[in-house]
Amino acid sequence: METYLTIKESQEAELTEQRSRFLSYISPAKSKEEVESFLDRIRAMHPQATHVCWAYNVGAPDNANSYYSDDGEPSGTAGQPILQSIKKEKLDNVVIAVVRYFGGIKLGVRGLIDTYRAAAQLAVEKCQIMEEKAKTELPFSCSYQAYNTLLYKVEQMEGAIVSPSFGENIEGLIVIPRTRKQELENIIKDLTGYGVPK
Repeated sequence: METYLTIKESQEAELTEQRSRFLSYISPAKSKEEVESFLDRIRAMHPQATHVCWAYNVGAPDNANSYYSDDGEPSGTAGQPILQSIKKEKLDNVVIAVVRYFGGIKLGVRGLIDTYRAAAQLAVEKCQIMEEKAKTELPFSCSYQAYNTLLYKVEQMEGAIVSPSFGENIEGLIVIPRTRKQELENIIKDLTGYGVPK
């Protein structure tokens, strides 16, 4: 798969059901580390919340994996409905958290499922959904003389050079649309004479 659907930016929404407040937050996330950072921020924002339930689907397009948490709600009533909202729109590299402040009235299993799904869906509906190109990473090592040419060609290919280190040579990673990988390998070989470092 060379493209996948994701969201452009973070959004939030709110839903009240039987005096319980449900605050939903959605954010792009491309790794479990980004998911954990997002969830830490949400928990810090709501230290008094009754529950912080969540779901994610990250690692697209090749290594996508999903997970969810009910965070103390009855099993299957919170995290799974949130994940279903992500899957319904075929979204990848996305995390959603729904924060609940209990209002004193129990919603029951069906009520919880419907409300968590609805809260997550409200956040999804606020997002601009976009098609993202699948990316790959290639290491490089080149001379200072070749670097500007390499940088120009990478930018022309909708790629980016990540965290270059400047020593005897310039080394780093290039993130590039996967469809341009072979083309980039040829450019690196032409510029360095050695090809992509192994």
